[in-house]
Amino acid sequence: MKRLLTALLLCTTAGGLANAQSAQKYDTLSNELEIMSGVLKTSLRQNAATESWRVSQIETSYLAGQGAVFTFSVRGQRGNWVREIETLVEGLVATVPPAPPAPPVPSANSFSDVDDIVFEAAREWEAYAEETSHRFSQAFADNNSRLRDLRNMQRELAWEAREVERELRDITFELRHADEARKKELLAQKEQSGEQLKQLEAKEKSMRDELKAIEKEQTKQMEARKAQQQQAYKTFLAGFESSMSETLCRFGSGLRGLPENEHISMVLKDFEMDESRERKDRIYVFTRADIVRCVQEKIDANKLLTNANIYQF
Repeated sequence: MKRLLTALLLCTTAGGLANAQSAQKYDTLSNELEIMSGVLKTSLRQNAATESWRVSQIETSYLAGQGAVFTFSVRGQRGNWVREIETLVEGLVATVPPAPPAPPVPSANSFSDVDDIVFEAAREWEAYAEETSHRFSQAFADNNSRLRDLRNMQRELAWEAREVERELRDITFELRHADEARKKELLAQKEQSGEQLKQLEAKEKSMRDELKAIEKEQTKQMEARKAQQQQAYKTFLAGFESSMSETLCRFGSGLRGLPENEHISMVLKDFEMDESRERKDRIYVFTRADIVRCVQEKIDANKLLTNANIYQF
């Protein structure tokens, strides 16, 4: 009986000691991850390739048997990075909502489709335009004001055209039954109304040409904005990858509590946007062995990054 109790006591003591050692091991690794997180944040801030976007937060975790995970939240200068990427992937021109159609004009002349080329940039675009492209948002604000004026003027012209056409119909009907004296008077009125209608059509054409010019200019500006975003995206990503890989090569030895057969994963949260506009993480998975080799200068930071498994999920 005493032997049984002694055996149970030894097992309990051994189990408690193992649990304590395991907890201490994870605490130590947790501290190492926090230190590495601070090093990464400092490195990314010091080596930032663009002021437009930055890493705002780094979270760390550990998956036993898998490895350490660093999750990066990225924010733009004027809001969440995801919004910037959405405009990048979709393209500004494609995402501009169509202008609300004007009330239909029951006429056979050009005024029947008076609003078909009206082009308005999304006001939402102005809300998150960067300071570096403030001239674009200002130009869009000016253009949108002019577009509203043109649309109002077009509606007024369309109303005037309907009134003139109604007069012409009335004159044509009355001519069928008028005497000679009245016909002469009606024909003079008809000629005057016809000339008025021509003037209205000329004004409408001038407005239509101006709308086309504004549309062309806004498209040009938005394409420039899109190109600017693409360049900023590439610049940020290049800077992030360079800083991340160089930091691992310089300070990766600090993760002594991470088993050699495990990995270090870097996750850019909600960084990518797929074709269905679903948000995706951009993930980098490095082997602990490669990081050790880089620390020992057996491979360089570029090779470390090349060896990483990079994918979206």
